[in-house]
Amino acid sequence: MDITQIIITISILGITTILILVGISIINLLKELKVTISKTNQILDDTKIITSSVAQPVSTFAEFFSGLKSGISVFNTFFKKDN
Repeated sequence: MDITQIIITISILGITTILILVGISIINLLKELKVTISKTNQILDDTKIITSSVAQPVSTFAEFFSGLKSGISVFNTFFKKDN
């Protein structure tokens, strides 16, 4: 073999090794990204549950006070003093 062929063969083996290592690293990174996205999705689902459980009582109180206000205005209409 010629020295040029040896250098080219060693270079190809080195580049191939580096590309294989980079490919393995990318695969591991994508696996970690999948786990992270899964956990983030779970957190968002929990946040949705918490938000809806907080929003329900607030909505109920708002409806109660709206009804109370309507009732008071009807009461004032019926018992309005004429001057």
